[in-house]
Formats: sequence, C-alpha cells, structure tokens
Amino acid sequence: MDIKKVLFFKPGAIGDLLHTLPALQALTEKYPAAHITVVVSPGLESLLQGTSVADRVLVFDKSHFKKRLKAFIDFGLRLRDERYDLFVDMQPSVRSMVLRWMSGAGTVLIYRKQKKNQAGDRRLHAAENFKATLRPLGINGPIEDIDLPIAPEALLAVDRYLADHGIGSSRPLIALNCSVGAARPARNWLPERFAELADRILRELNATVVFVGGPEDRDLVKRVMSGMRGKAFSAAGELSIAHSAALLSRCKCLVSSDTGPLHLATAVGTTVVGLYGSTDPHRTGPIGKGHRVFIKDLPCVPCEEKHCPPGTRACMAAITVDEVFEAVRKATEE
Repeated sequence: MDIKKVLFFKPGAIGDLLHTLPALQALTEKYPAAHITVVVSPGLESLLQGTSVADRVLVFDKSHFKKRLKAFIDFGLRLRDERYDLFVDMQPSVRSMVLRWMSGAGTVLIYRKQKKNQAGDRRLHAAENFKATLRPLGINGPIEDIDLPIAPEALLAVDRYLADHGIGSSRPLIALNCSVGAARPARNWLPERFAELADRILRELNATVVFVGGPEDRDLVKRVMSGMRGKAFSAAGELSIAHSAALLSRCKCLVSSDTGPLHLATAVGTTVVGLYGSTDPHRTGPIGKGHRVFIKDLPCVPCEEKHCPPGTRACMAAITVDEVFEAVRKATEE
C-alpha cells in the first residue's frame, strides 16, 4: 500500500487523544516518509505541534461547526484538496462520516470501541483498542508505554515558572489533581483527604506540593488548600496544556482520579498514583512501570456511571489517605 499522506482524525478529550499516541507513533514508524496531519480539539494542538508524531496539526472546533455549516463544509473541502491516501477516523460520528466521504481518501480505517467483552476475551486498554484500528495495515504488537514528546521551550518556560515561585530542585515535587470536573463527580476523591494528604507529604517527605488543573478547578483547589496546615501552591488554570505537560514531567509523581492530568502525567513519564472507582483501570489506567492504582473490591465497581447511582461514592470513600500516602512515599524513593 502506497501511503504518502495521512489524516489522523482525533478531536475529543485529552485522555482519549493521549491514548491514540501509540497508534500514531506506529503509523510514523510504518510510513516514515508519509506526511501526517492530526486533527484535534481546540486547545490541544500545542501538545503535538512541532513533535515527531505530527507533521501538521489542524483544529476541529465542533461547537463552531454546529453553528456554521459553511465553516464545516469548507473544512471538508480543504481535506478534499489535500488528497489524502489514508483517513484514520479515531472519533467516528456523523460529522466524521461526512468528512471521510468528502476527503476522497483511498483507504479509510474506523475505530470501533470495545464496549463489552466477548466470552474468553480480556478488556482492552483504550490505547490497545485505538491501535487495533490499524491492524489492516499490518500494525500490531503490545503497548509498553505512552510517550508524549515535550517541546524544549515548554520545559524552559516551566522551569522559569517554578523559579519565580521559589521552587528549586532540592526537594521532590509532588503534584495533586483534586478534580475531574463537574460532569463526572463519581470519580472525585474527597477534598478533605487531598488536604490531609498534602499536609502529610509536606510534613513527612520534605517535598513540595503543587495542585494542578484547569481554570474551572481553581475554586476547589482554594478550598482544599484552605483546609491545610502547611503551604502548597496552585498551578490550576495558570498554564497552557503544553506547559502543564512540562510541569508534570518535572514532578516525582501525581495523585489523581481518572481524568486528563493522570493521562498527561503517564504520557510524560511521571509516576502516577491513580484513584479509581467508577471507571475500569484495565481500560483507562496508567500504562507503564512504577504506577500504583487503587480500586476497591465492591459489587458496584466499576459502574461506568458519571454520577454515583446510590449517591454515596463508596468506591472513592474507601480509598484511605494512609494507603495513598504510602504509594507517594514509595514513588519519591524510586
């Protein structure tokens, strides 16, 4: 198969995009001379721009295209003009179906999510599921890690940011992400436990604690920090997504539920202490060595619901500060 131009279509959440990286990297290895264009959601383009996994990054703004049909059609016509040999649709929808048709690509591969295990099958990790889309190209094999290249300028900017906050490299830097957003409250650990955990890290590990997250997480982070005895600092809402990746790469470990920062930390090689309940770590857990995942053996786990059906969040409440702290302590010693 003669592949010279590839369109890799993956607008959507950051975690999903990061889980497609092994497939994207496999494509670059299979077709090293091919020009690969990656389509992502607004705000995520900086993660891939200038890296070895994408020659060009385009932004697909779904909300904008919903309001302006002409803009969507123009986007499709732009793809047609590019004359792609291969269209890899990792975010299938009615819109992507139209774009696949408009592109006129000679070969089209479409991601199919594994929703239920067949008898005798194991649950595929999301990254494995995405990579399986490429099997018709002869791309197979296990996934050992997720690797997101970090731009040198992003690392320099974050080092300046840390220095401006008086944070050096003499003490380990531990990141805490205490929110998964309002849409999926079932995944949240208790705020007061994050405060207790942060104080123990400061007191017993002689480490620096940084809270991470987006602008929407600032109020929760302030509430958590107000319940602390010691002093941490917040980077929530202060950094771009590319700079957040660089910051996490400077951390010894991250404590987080199943959400974007957890997958971002995994992709930049930072040890993750994952707090799971409603979601299945076999599907969305951190890939690679050294990570620790907590998930309790309860009849309802994992329920895969956004809101806890009984309203108790018993799966998250069962995760104790003691066990999470011990996992962080071990991460700082490795």
